[in-house]
Amino acid sequence: MRPISTTCHKLRRIATLAVAALLALSGCTSEDDPSRARPGDCLEAESRGRKAGDFRIVGCDAPEAAYKVARRLTDSRGCGSSAYGYATSPYVRSGGWHLCLTLNARVGDCFHQEIGFPTGKASRVACGSSATYRIVRVVEGHADRELCGEEATHPVSDDLTRPVALVYPEPPLTICTGRA
Repeated sequence: MRPISTTCHKLRRIATLAVAALLALSGCTSEDDPSRARPGDCLEAESRGRKAGDFRIVGCDAPEAAYKVARRLTDSRGCGSSAYGYATSPYVRSGGWHLCLTLNARVGDCFHQEIGFPTGKASRVACGSSATYRIVRVVEGHADRELCGEEATHPVSDDLTRPVALVYPEPPLTICTGRA
C-alpha cells in the first residue's frame, strides 16, 4: 500500500496537467495572438513566414502595424485575390483559421518589402533609401485597378519600385503604390 502523501502528490500532478490541457484546448491565448484576430484588427509580421506564430496583433496606429485583417476564413480556400497577404493556423484543414490581410496603409506611408508582395514581410519604414515603395493613393469602397493608372502593374512582381495596384475585393479597397 502506498503512503497517502505519494498518492496525493500524483493526483495533484495529474490534475495540474489536466488543467493545463483544458486551458490549451479552450483557446486561452495571449492578447496579441493572431488566433484572436478579427476583421479590422492589425498585425505585425515578426518574420517572413505566413504561419500563426509569425504575426502578433498590434494597435492599428502602431508603426509596426503593416497589415490589417480583411477577412477571417475557417478553411483553406484562399482569399480570392493575389493582392491579399495571409496568415494561417497550423491546422486550417481541421478547424483552424485563415486570415486575409491587406496593407494597413495611408497615403504617404512607406514600406520595406522582403521578397515580393504579398508573400514577403512588409514593414512600415521612414521614406528614403530603406523603403521599397510609397503609398500614393488609398480608395476605400472600390476595388478597381484602373484607379491607380495605366502604368500600375499586378502586385506579384519582382520590381515593387514600379507603380503597383493592390486591389482587394472584400471589403472593397484599392491601394496604389509608387517609387519611394
